[in-house]
Amino acid sequence: MTNTNTQTELNALNAICNGWTEARVGGLVCNPNAGGGIIDSNLVSKTWFIIFNDGRKMQEGYKTREDAVEAFAASVLSR
Repeated sequence: MTNTNTQTELNALNAICNGWTEARVGGLVCNPNAGGGIIDSNLVSKTWFIIFNDGRKMQEGYKTREDAVEAFAASVLSR
């Protein structure tokens, strides 16, 4: 993942709910606000998961971080 891709993902997440930060390029992203959450990868399965701060059920099994970011966006925007 390039710095351009990761910045694009952060920009997309922040357009939905400001406050997303990245632990390292291409790694965990999180947002402590009520509309945010955590997007990270499982160290064993290497798949990505989403934890929502608003209590919705965790979603998992995404092949890439980009897939998880898109799923987060779709889930939030569909509410």
